[in-house]
Amino acid sequence: GRGRLLHPAPLQFRRFQEVTLSHLQSIARNYNISYNIDRQFQVLAEQAEAANAAQAVLGAELARLAAAGRRLHRRVKRLEGAVGALTPQHHLLTRPEAGAEPHSLWDTVRTQQEPRGSVPPSTASTQPLKVRQRPQEEGHRLLVETGTTGVPMEDTEPLGDAQAVTVALSATATGPQEQLGTGRCWPQRGETCGVGSVLLFPSASSSSAAILRPGLPAGLWALSLCTWVLTPAPSLGTVLSYVSKDGDSKVAVHGRDKDPGSMRFVIGDTAFRELPVTPLLDGKWHHLCLSWSSHRGQYRFYVDRRLLAAGSGFQQGYEIPTGGSLVLGQLQGHVRAGFSPTGAFVGRLAGLALWSRALLPGEVASMATGRGLPRRPLVTLANASLQGEVQRVACTCLEHCP
Repeated sequence: GRGRLLHPAPLQFRRFQEVTLSHLQSIARNYNISYNIDRQFQVLAEQAEAANAAQAVLGAELARLAAAGRRLHRRVKRLEGAVGALTPQHHLLTRPEAGAEPHSLWDTVRTQQEPRGSVPPSTASTQPLKVRQRPQEEGHRLLVETGTTGVPMEDTEPLGDAQAVTVALSATATGPQEQLGTGRCWPQRGETCGVGSVLLFPSASSSSAAILRPGLPAGLWALSLCTWVLTPAPSLGTVLSYVSKDGDSKVAVHGRDKDPGSMRFVIGDTAFRELPVTPLLDGKWHHLCLSWSSHRGQYRFYVDRRLLAAGSGFQQGYEIPTGGSLVLGQLQGHVRAGFSPTGAFVGRLAGLALWSRALLPGEVASMATGRGLPRRPLVTLANASLQGEVQRVACTCLEHCP
């Protein structure tokens, strides 16, 4: 029979379908790649925007800190100027009185000047001290600084001699410097002044104590105790104790002979914290400060404005009752019982005060640097009634107390 021929049109159509499908698949793959790239670019743009915002915030914070630093620097400069103005820099130079021995004074001047080579040894003992006037139109004056003002004096020649006498007078002074015309003592660097009276506990005696009256006017949910303390004893002894009407010890700050390097800070009947006091046992003046708050039971212990111990959960929610006996220098056993020499304080207390709140670190630092007490203390040493051998001593500066 006659063979049948297949028409080429169906074959071409099938081939066209395959090519079209392959092309569409390629387009889909390219679209997915492009979409993914666009998404990545979008994520990167968002991250860059967030980084720019963070950089702007950081720049603003750095600018604020820089401005605060500049303000602090200016304030420090002002304080340095004020401190410098409070210390007299020069002494008034006068002609020696009749009968005086300028030779010994000049020897002192020579001794001060020889290390620097200002006064030759061959002429230092024979050259008299002369003060000669210069014409006033030159406008030169020697100022004797008294606080923030000066008293004009005529210039002296030679200037090196005048400076030498000033140094010699400063070096040979045996007592505190006095402001001209007032008789007030000027504190020297490193001295602590203006803390009020000092209580002296000369020995461990059962009859020596200081009673703070009227005591606590109300119950306390917080307290702070701060004082300057000096003790020559090997242990701290009792700084303060408070006993309620029922005879229970509610507050106490006392050292122990069994463990001289620590003291107990007692709140309530039996709860206490052991605190390190070795820095206080060198026979020198130190500033001690304790604070406690019932809210979270937080307590802090400072020595010379440095935080030595802190914690929380100490008698949280406790109230210190009113109506008890508040005593310095003795550990009380009962409000009507006598004292015992065991645990008695030996040494000196100054600037002691008690507050009904937890003081801030800045307030503690202000006291430790001699800038006065924070406001509204409950009791101070002015409320102390002395018993036994305890003495009240008036001292301008702690370092000059007898």
